[in-house]
Amino acid sequence: MTMPGGSVASSKQLSSGSHSMAVPGRVCELFAGVGGFRLALERTGWKVVWSNQWEPRHRSQWASECYVSHFGSDGHSNVDIAKVPASDVPEHDLLVAGFPCQDYSVATT
Repeated sequence: MTMPGGSVASSKQLSSGSHSMAVPGRVCELFAGVGGFRLALERTGWKVVWSNQWEPRHRSQWASECYVSHFGSDGHSNVDIAKVPASDVPEHDLLVAGFPCQDYSVATT
């Protein structure tokens, strides 16, 4: 992450005299939808290292396809999260999960 003045952050905390500033880290994104959380996180310096989007009971995976078209397939999983081994999820500092899209959710709420 590039900090004001062009310095590069390489740790979770930066200290300058009596001031300390937290540095964003690595994020895993569950129920990623089309990537709304990711847009906000990346704009604030977080790095999304893994994402998952799966639409049960749907042959077409439109949300996942849209996500991949915007962010690429590297680190993206289009598998039922209940079937993803924990060992497949990389080290991360923050875990986020999207809310169901009421218009499209299979929860039919």
